Amino acid sequence: MTSAAERLYYSSPVWLQNVLVSAYGYKLFHKRYTGIYHQILRRVRESRFWTPEQIEAYQSEQLFLMAKHCRENIPYYQALFAEYGLHENDFTHTTHLTRLPVLDKETLRSKSDQFRQPGVKPYIVQHTSGSTGTPLALEVNEYTYKLAMALLVEHEEFHGVPFRARRATFAGRMVQPSDRMTPPFTRMNHAEKQKLFSSYHLNADTFPWYQRELSRFQPDELIGYPSAICDLSMHYQQSQSKPGFQPTAIVTNSETLLEWQRETIESTFGCPVYDYYGTAEYVLFASQGSDQNYHLNPVIGITELLVHDPETATGHLVATSLTNHSMPLLRYNIGDTGQGVPPGPAGTVIHKLGRVNGRVDDYIETPDGRRIGRMDHIFKGVAGIREAQVIQDRPDHCLIKIVEKNYNIKLDKELLKNNFISRTGPEIKIDIEVVKNIPRGSNGKFKSVINEVTLNEIPNSGMELNER
Repeated sequence: MTSAAERLYYSSPVWLQNVLVSAYGYKLFHKRYTGIYHQILRRVRESRFWTPEQIEAYQSEQLFLMAKHCRENIPYYQALFAEYGLHENDFTHTTHLTRLPVLDKETLRSKSDQFRQPGVKPYIVQHTSGSTGTPLALEVNEYTYKLAMALLVEHEEFHGVPFRARRATFAGRMVQPSDRMTPPFTRMNHAEKQKLFSSYHLNADTFPWYQRELSRFQPDELIGYPSAICDLSMHYQQSQSKPGFQPTAIVTNSETLLEWQRETIESTFGCPVYDYYGTAEYVLFASQGSDQNYHLNPVIGITELLVHDPETATGHLVATSLTNHSMPLLRYNIGDTGQGVPPGPAGTVIHKLGRVNGRVDDYIETPDGRRIGRMDHIFKGVAGIREAQVIQDRPDHCLIKIVEKNYNIKLDKELLKNNFISRTGPEIKIDIEVVKNIPRGSNGKFKSVINEVTLNEIPNSGMELNER
């Protein structure tokens, strides 16, 4: 929603907020699930059962067409192909991708205008702060946007949850100000039979309300951040109560699903958890199956694993879009690492992953016991930021480190503070410190959130804390 729409929403009574949420939901429903969507969904369903030979034939053909489009229409690749002496005829097999250099985030961010097709209006513009708090506007065509919707629908369908089944969402939706601790803590999107539960208001005192509302709603599916759904599970366990509903499946996304979280969630709700992994750049989609491997969809893109640790088959994930002609990305380094599945292909191109590694955001924990993850939301809309990191050094205090851009853009500290308070409430005080750089860990990775208060309080049940 726009800023004006948000102001209208927050100033409205709850009944009108539900109307507004549903109205916005119907608008998105039309944008996502109409027209060519149905044709795309059929292809996604079929692609799940393609043989390796069918996948290679399809991806090779689409790679050739995408390379041709880039050479003819995309300024960055016109220059790159000329520099390397390349033509679309040089890309007739997926293994030919290695003829191109890997594209890093810094190049995409600094030269983003050169990746856009001149004179063509995108279907949507995806604004993302990314894992480093660095803003980027990604242009997406209609096919790719509706493909992303179809991929999630098919993932849910395959695991027994039909389209528009009752769904309870626990993610980053701010349904009401975080310091308004009176129910209801949900809003209803009737367009998709989706009840949006606030992850920001859940604690021991409010849990009985959540419990009653979930029992009344009877969702067929829980979907959202694994940290939020696991937190809900722990409240059931700590209160020695059982859910008054039986979901068919639980779908997690946006964070690394840890094994101890999976065990907690599945033992509480008595159904399997099926994670999926996608990117804001619309270059890949990996659907977790019953074997707990992540199966990469062949329609949206080609994924490579550039192994740097042969012993564990761990490497950097690099992806190439096969559909987004508005802003194509070839051999784009996503910034996450993954673990291959033995024996794996001879080259770099892969079709499934054993694990998606990378950063695991620590929780920010409020003094009243609420755990809040995915703090990258607070940087959206704040100009002038190159990198950012949130450090909780006391139960009631966080330090936000900011690396400013080398542009004449004034950092809007008040907006950043307001964004932070809207997520956590006023109990946690913050300081903002502008620094020249933010140190990486010993493994060279960047952490957007560091919780020095509860860092050692995560339950240890044999899980691996792989960062994402």
